[in-house]
Amino acid sequence: MKKLLPLAVALIVPLLLFSFTSGIRTNASEDEDEGITKLIESATTPEDHMKIADYYEKQAAKAERKARFHASMGDSYKNRSKPLAGLATHCSNLANKYKEAAEEYKAMATEHRKMAQEMQMQ
Repeated sequence: MKKLLPLAVALIVPLLLFSFTSGIRTNASEDEDEGITKLIESATTPEDHMKIADYYEKQAAKAERKARFHASMGDSYKNRSKPLAGLATHCSNLANKYKEAAEEYKAMATEHRKMAQEMQMQ
């Protein structure tokens, strides 16, 4: 039982912290997320597409920060005196998914910048 307590704490505390912080959103980010869907539906000017590209760049930066965070947690699980390989793998997988998401966001930003450029040339 004494051996399981630290493991249980190591698993439960991050989940609790995540559950408390994941529901907290600023009004600015909520407004931005709602506004971007409307802008995507109605974008007709180069400026509109540049705003969308900027939004995707911000999302890419957020995903990159999360990737680094999860990679760091994975390293922590690996480098414990008693490594937790399963949790390290979980964190590594999340880090990879966030990296992929960041790349996708960057690609979307690039596409919208191209659209804006093409509109300016017309």
